[in-house]
Amino acid sequence: MDPYDLIVIGTGTAAQLAAGRVRRAGRSVAVIDHRPFGGTCALRGCDPKKVLVSGAEAVDFARRMHKRGVAGELRIDWKELIAFKRTFTDPIPRNLEVSCAK
Repeated sequence: MDPYDLIVIGTGTAAQLAAGRVRRAGRSVAVIDHRPFGGTCALRGCDPKKVLVSGAEAVDFARRMHKRGVAGELRIDWKELIAFKRTFTDPIPRNLEVSCAK
């Protein structure tokens, strides 16, 4: 096995920043993650949560405006909302792997 100047465990935002800076400085970096590349925030935390919470907030706001100029009943289509979330989370692991390999 070749020696590395830095071994990064995880592929979240902080790990990406550290690995990128070290690589730009001309050093070798190994990246290790037991989960799909991207980290919690991008794949399971902050970013996906914002989409899911936004859907719930839209329904809540509409319900609070019922009989105040907003008509009709809104509901969350969970399957469609998750499919929308996946349109931006699913490409992350592969895109990050390609980026790390450069």
